[in-house]
Amino acid sequence: MYKHLGTGITALLCITTSVAAVAALYGWWRADHWNGLPVPEIALTLATVLLAWLASRWTDCLATGLNEGHRVWQRRLRRWLNVEDSERFREADLLAALLHLAIWLAVPLLLLRIWGLSRTSFDMLRHLAWTGFNLGQVQIVPAQLIMGALLLVLLATIIRWLTGRMENQWLARTPMETHTREAVATITGYVLFVIATLVVLSYVGLDLTKLAFIAGALSVGIGFGLQTIVNNFVSGLILLFEQPVRRGNYITVGETEGFVRRIRIRATEIETLQRTTVVVPNSELLTLHLKNWNLRDRYGRIGCPVGVAYGSDVRLVEKLLLQVASDNTDVISDGRVGVPKPVALFRGFGDSTLDFELRCFIRDVTRRFFVVSDLNFAIDEAFRDHDVTIAFPQLDVWHRSVPPPSHPRTPDDDDNPNSRRND
Repeated sequence: MYKHLGTGITALLCITTSVAAVAALYGWWRADHWNGLPVPEIALTLATVLLAWLASRWTDCLATGLNEGHRVWQRRLRRWLNVEDSERFREADLLAALLHLAIWLAVPLLLLRIWGLSRTSFDMLRHLAWTGFNLGQVQIVPAQLIMGALLLVLLATIIRWLTGRMENQWLARTPMETHTREAVATITGYVLFVIATLVVLSYVGLDLTKLAFIAGALSVGIGFGLQTIVNNFVSGLILLFEQPVRRGNYITVGETEGFVRRIRIRATEIETLQRTTVVVPNSELLTLHLKNWNLRDRYGRIGCPVGVAYGSDVRLVEKLLLQVASDNTDVISDGRVGVPKPVALFRGFGDSTLDFELRCFIRDVTRRFFVVSDLNFAIDEAFRDHDVTIAFPQLDVWHRSVPPPSHPRTPDDDDNPNSRRND
């Protein structure tokens, strides 16, 4: 994008220079044709619009670069502000929107000044922008609102840096666990953001004593339509304090299964094995049946059912299954970490099979699908080497004989309905 922007700027500058040169030559040759035309105003208008467009494009490129990390300094800034690789830099987007607003609000004022707006009228507009106007009992100051929004973006960026530094450096020196540091940093960020919001509201002139009325209005809104939002917010705080789910856990909630990537103020982001992100409201994590596969540790049990043909040596089958489990490095086969050793169970007599199941604990339950696949390959290979037949469903069909007819049929009988009826 920077390359295309530089090419566009070069092309515009070349076109502008060429037009100016041609205009100068034409004016030198036919100076009388320019009488009455506002040449300076036209030139200043084109220059103002061009500079505003270039500033707007530069703002877009800056926001895009900060979100995608095009340059080295942008990637360093993202790491310094604790912005993850897959996360958008929201403060950069807000800053770009505010800069766009400021640029295109300033352009009409400059154009009015260029095209003959008096200095007194221009000063009145500027005074109105900085002193504001009354809308009912509320005084609105446009410049102060924009400055307040810029201040909020600046404070939000500082809060992001502080929480990232707190989690990764300051609290890392304490004996706190990782999930505890994340919870403390997240809650601290929420509190600081609320304080920053109050500071900005005070800066823009809002009387904080009137917040009681706003809180009353919000309570009515909560009673009608904001119950879900408040429920998710409170549920998010409960998740941070009780920590039934932590960042990096592999969970199953409802029909969603995957890794917890972020626990936000309203919802939790879960990344599935298909690399898709599912946003689950925090309230569902507390109300639905939640299965956390690695809350305490990463160990987990798996099972590999297999059926062998009748007549197989069941003790040999048991021995082979245990040997397969012992040879797999992902399986905990010694029982030294407080989990049972692998066991081969003879589950019963099926219709066509002798049913066995290999049960064992593995070191990382999030890899259970891969470990089950490896064990199935190994079981098939071991059974082939020792002539153990893996059974498949069989069906015996019994055919009853039908007595012959009382007299031989002839071709004429097939055309005679009475003959068919008698048969």
